[in-house]
Amino acid sequence: MMPTPLTRMIGVCLLLVPLRAACEPAPATASGVFKGSWAGPSVVRLPGPGPAPGESIEHYFAHLKTGPRTPSKKHVLVLGGARKFQHDSIPAAMAGVFAWGEATGEWDAELRTDFTLVRDTGGTPMNAGFQPKGLRDFDAVVVASADGEWELDPGQKRALLEFVRAGKGLVVMHAGIDANHGWRDYIDMVGAEQVGHPYNTVEQPIHAFTLLNEGGEFAATRLLPRRFVKQDELYTLRNWSRSDIDVLLRIDDTTVSDVGDEAPPDGDLPVAWVKIYGNGRVFASTLGHTREAWKDPDVVRMYTLAIEWALGLVDGPVVPHPQRAAR
Repeated sequence: MMPTPLTRMIGVCLLLVPLRAACEPAPATASGVFKGSWAGPSVVRLPGPGPAPGESIEHYFAHLKTGPRTPSKKHVLVLGGARKFQHDSIPAAMAGVFAWGEATGEWDAELRTDFTLVRDTGGTPMNAGFQPKGLRDFDAVVVASADGEWELDPGQKRALLEFVRAGKGLVVMHAGIDANHGWRDYIDMVGAEQVGHPYNTVEQPIHAFTLLNEGGEFAATRLLPRRFVKQDELYTLRNWSRSDIDVLLRIDDTTVSDVGDEAPPDGDLPVAWVKIYGNGRVFASTLGHTREAWKDPDVVRMYTLAIEWALGLVDGPVVPHPQRAAR
């Protein structure tokens, strides 16, 4: 049967709801014949009330108010923008945070190598998926070895400090402890700053450290052995006090060599700790220098539980204490 003029005019139109407009002819296929038996609806309706007269489709969807997605997950901002030494483990750490959130179903991760979201903005309804504008859109920040000076402006610095102080979470991985040495409030919030890694040398960049678990019942370290070995690059620290932080893991100082004044004279060498900053929860650890570390089940479990704790999803006592034997 030969096509009629009416069938040649069948097409699909985007129309203002509830108005109709004349349809344009459907574009011809390669053979010049329309495929299939259904031409689609007579009117294609958009979600919601439809654009106002003269409003573009782009503007309409950008401002379309939608209901919330359920169930609602937590949101974690992962900062991996190194400004000093580019650890090749950063992609693995950032991807890990994303994957752990997917695996547990507890958070969505926004991965950034810039610091544009570290500002006191956001918190408004979003129209089409997660479109963060600032820290008000997040529940925790993870610093994935983003070392060096971040060069935040004063407003950004205030925003990050207040974000944590007001009750949000902060997890600092490895070289995040080697960041912002010129910003004293950041060091105070994290709980310590890196000054070196004298046990790791050019000849032996990865050292087998014996670690002691002081963590007691704290979730992130409870399942680790009392005494165990990890190969990594671990830091010596300054600007910290056991009256301020709760040390969970430390290096067994009886198993490392004498490096003179490159290590503290008391041999107290924390590897993981927690602290309360205002109303916020802070976890930090020097573990995670190598890409291989992010395949280690112990490290993965520790950081996963640390993020859960920082988000307030699991409990964990923070009890600063003098140096003590392994739990």
